[in-house]
Amino acid sequence: MANITFERLYMVEGYITFLIKIKSGEFSGASNFCISESALQNAITSLSEMYNNLTGSCQIQDYDSDDFVLFKFLNLGHIEISGQAGGSHCPQYLRYQFTTDQTVLGSIVSILRSMVA
Repeated sequence: MANITFERLYMVEGYITFLIKIKSGEFSGASNFCISESALQNAITSLSEMYNNLTGSCQIQDYDSDDFVLFKFLNLGHIEISGQAGGSHCPQYLRYQFTTDQTVLGSIVSILRSMVA
């Protein structure tokens, strides 16, 4: 089983910081992401289009490190979620990849929308 969660922490001068938690198999990790509000809006738009069209990809990149989350539609309603949490500059970080179904994407879009509201 694999999952991903997002939790808004704070917003300062147009930048949103949120906590991302990943569980992929027996491994897990967490990292703070900082992203501009406009970049998050663009990601929400892209993820919404992916959800509606059942195709495409979208990457969310942390402003302060090389952390990222990549959402990529496969076939038959499956989504590959991959990325890095923790930053390669840290002594411990997690590179992950797992497959889930498209219903997860709707929940992620809702959570991200609530961060900019």
